[in-house]
Amino acid sequence: MCLMANVMLVATTWLVATTWLEWIIQPASWWVILQVALGLGFVIFVHELGHFLVAKACGVKCEKFFLGFDVGGLKLASVKWGETEYGIGALPLGGYVKMLGQDDNPAAAAKEAERAKALLESGDLPPEPVSGPHPAWDPRSYPAQSVPERMAIISAGVIMNVIFAILMASWAFGLGVKELTCEVSGVRPGGAAWRAGLRTGDEITAIGPLENPIFSDLQKGVTLGDVAKGVEFTIRRPAEGASRTLLLRPDTDLGVPTVGVTSPFSLTLPADLKEGLPGGAGRATPPLEARDTIRAIDGVQVRTYAELIAELSKRVDKPVRLSITRSRQPEADATTLDVDVPPQVMRTTGMVMTALPVKAVQDDSPAARAGIQAGDRIVAIDGTALGDPLGLDEQLRLRAGDTVKLTLARVGGETEEIDVVPRPVTWIEESRWPTSPVAVSALGVAVGVDALVAAVVPDSPAARSGIVAGDRVVRVRFVVPDDDEAGGDRGLELSDKAPSWPYVMAALQQVDEGTTLALEVQAADGVLRDVTLAPATDPARFIVDRGLLFEPVYRMVRAGSLPAALQLGFGKAVDDLSLVYKFLHKLTSNQISPRLLGGPIEIAKQAGKSAEEGFSRFLLFLTMLSANLAVVNFLPIPVLDGGHMVFLLYEWIRGKPPSEGVVAALSYLGLALILTLMMFVFGLDLGLIPRR
Repeated sequence: MCLMANVMLVATTWLVATTWLEWIIQPASWWVILQVALGLGFVIFVHELGHFLVAKACGVKCEKFFLGFDVGGLKLASVKWGETEYGIGALPLGGYVKMLGQDDNPAAAAKEAERAKALLESGDLPPEPVSGPHPAWDPRSYPAQSVPERMAIISAGVIMNVIFAILMASWAFGLGVKELTCEVSGVRPGGAAWRAGLRTGDEITAIGPLENPIFSDLQKGVTLGDVAKGVEFTIRRPAEGASRTLLLRPDTDLGVPTVGVTSPFSLTLPADLKEGLPGGAGRATPPLEARDTIRAIDGVQVRTYAELIAELSKRVDKPVRLSITRSRQPEADATTLDVDVPPQVMRTTGMVMTALPVKAVQDDSPAARAGIQAGDRIVAIDGTALGDPLGLDEQLRLRAGDTVKLTLARVGGETEEIDVVPRPVTWIEESRWPTSPVAVSALGVAVGVDALVAAVVPDSPAARSGIVAGDRVVRVRFVVPDDDEAGGDRGLELSDKAPSWPYVMAALQQVDEGTTLALEVQAADGVLRDVTLAPATDPARFIVDRGLLFEPVYRMVRAGSLPAALQLGFGKAVDDLSLVYKFLHKLTSNQISPRLLGGPIEIAKQAGKSAEEGFSRFLLFLTMLSANLAVVNFLPIPVLDGGHMVFLLYEWIRGKPPSEGVVAALSYLGLALILTLMMFVFGLDLGLIPRR
């Protein structure tokens, strides 16, 4: 049975291989590539095997069983065994089982019907012909079978994918799966979690009725939850020992519902740390190494990422001594040593951008208590003009506990002065998402920042590059030294709808030394020009985390017995199946952007990433992929199995099949829809269609 939905699977490995040649030629990548190729191929094989086995059980003659398509007779290998030719087609875009009298191609369907009838007229019948409702057909042809038998053949592929999903998930949980815990390392300024007051170190102990969730439960609960009604969270703050229940209404400005939290961090540096750390951490003496675990800062013990950030916040402008344990091998004995890390001075451009109105106000914050509202514009502090909005939080942190007079331009146009007391801040609220505003954590407000230059610092990189007030940055690209691939990167577009300057500046603190900014700048008269800018450093401004990077926090989920593994596997498969249906509902109701879809290249990227994370994680990826294939292939679209099932239901109810003209017209329509979708996702994968 020709399976159009499979077109977006097997080709993946070949397409990515041509793009990632440098990665592929490394021997360490070969096992990953082999896993991806075998895994994706096996998902399709299982689907087609379902069609094949049930068709043979019904007595249908199966002429071909192919992985890939043998277009024009081109094939990599084939063998004739009995009445069936088994092979691998030269075009790696899916797989099919060719049954006598059946063809998904509407242009070939009529010709195939005549061929099957001609075989009957020639007298080429089996010794014991299989009876069916259409005596004019060869009894061993697909159309000659009863409606229930054809329904069984059609649905067998999907059923096999579901069984495969359950078995793969059960195998994964039998081996043990590392899952991200549901703790918060950071929040997106202005996002739903930020507005509710979540911060670094908070633990999500329940999502609705689900207790002890993992991070993927958070992602699914938010993405597929009711955006209008909100999603209920139970939050525990270890530092306070208290829990509270919140109703978070996800944001949709990124194209998919999110609450804006990042996954948890441990205190252990990544195992794949090959090129060193950025910022101050990269200048540590002696150098920090992969798998180092931080135990204390200046003699103060730290047990969590939140405690680490709290201590670094108190020493942001001073060198610190980290006490670490080092183990160069996972099972080796650890040694203890001290590492000195200098402060990280902030990189700047010399451009003072235009502050936009307050985008959001945090619950139970100094700003909320002072009556600041979204839409207000902060004009001055203690009578002095605002200046650089990106430096506002640092300025107010120095005034923690003191009364500050803010001048606000209210939404209605009036100007008002209010008193507010900034709070001390020991957590991170950085703009590490595109379109994010900048967090003024000391007040609890998120302020938008436009890429319109309000002023230029004299003798700064911007001034030396010829940038003047009134210019607007419309595109930014980071140019890394000796990066041969930079030419194909068009960078990040900045606009009124995507005011991402805070994100650009946050990313600038993490890039390699020597990185420059390639800017596309629009002058006040509308003329565009290219500007190259080498960032400088501001000795009065510092980065809290100093470029430290850490492994996520995992917990192992492992079944203790075969029944337990099957139970977990069944639950995972059902969860993935329902996830696809919910996603499609969100997609068709315009709650999720279609630009978030992924085609063959994106599937291969995710498959390769899962394979690198471990065999169990790869098995769960195959579970998800098999569930996707089962659901998508059973959609009521002609040329897919679901479309065939609709025609069979019609025939069952009416007692006769729909007319060939209607079937052909609907099949062409379904084929056009599938091909359009394929071109769309290929365009997304190749960057021809922007994802925003």
